[in-house]
Amino acid sequence: MDVERVWQVYFSPTGGVERATAVLAEELGRALGAPVETFDFTLPQARTGTRRYGPGDLVVFGTPVYAGRVPNKILPFVQEGFLGEGALAVPVAVFGNRSFDDALAELRNTLESRGFHTVAGAAVAARHAFSQTLAAGRPDGADLEALRAFARRAADKVRAAEETPPPVAVAGRDPVGPYYTPLGLDGQPAVFLKAKPKTREDLCLRCGLCARSCPMGSISREDPARVTGVCIKCQACVRRCPAGAKYFDDPAFLSHKAMLEQTYAARKEPAFFL
Repeated sequence: MDVERVWQVYFSPTGGVERATAVLAEELGRALGAPVETFDFTLPQARTGTRRYGPGDLVVFGTPVYAGRVPNKILPFVQEGFLGEGALAVPVAVFGNRSFDDALAELRNTLESRGFHTVAGAAVAARHAFSQTLAAGRPDGADLEALRAFARRAADKVRAAEETPPPVAVAGRDPVGPYYTPLGLDGQPAVFLKAKPKTREDLCLRCGLCARSCPMGSISREDPARVTGVCIKCQACVRRCPAGAKYFDDPAFLSHKAMLEQTYAARKEPAFFL
């Protein structure tokens, strides 16, 4: 099959998805001799209208894994904001070293339902959004080399295909199961849905970077200490604050973070499907 253009399409509050999908898209473009274009739908202003792709397009489509699934606040846009119209796609689920559970299967199914033909799939570990230490530095050099090798194999599959491929077989339940239940250090469910970032007023520069970085548009630009909407705990504001003024202090959230760091420290390797 001929590919005229490779697309990197992603939601990436803290950069892990962006990095993984960029490497895949660049290597696919190189292997297929096709230009690469990018669509980043991380910020609210990008999530409008419907983007259409066609038979000459190969879309590397990435999201993070939240509680073992595609983030529930972003899934509606993935379901409604893209039309494949015969385009090929590579779904990519980026997880924080615990597990990607059903996220890759859910993303594959969603893309297929929107007219994409999934030809390959990948699950890649990246530094966990909640933690400074869990999968720190991931995706690292070894991950990136594995991603490039996978992209070359996927390009070979695309070139060799003479007809529309069936949906790529990936790990995960189909239909997908329930969301993962976060646990605390005591092994009991940790409920922190209402947790929101706090601000150290003595450190805050009022630069507005946290508000501009929030993928839900929930931080007030006039008063960065105010969180006026839903918080998905992505930590974009915490990671990007130049003064270290943003933090979470919810006890259940901190207990879950500590449990993850204690239980899932062993390196998880990426998983690839063709």
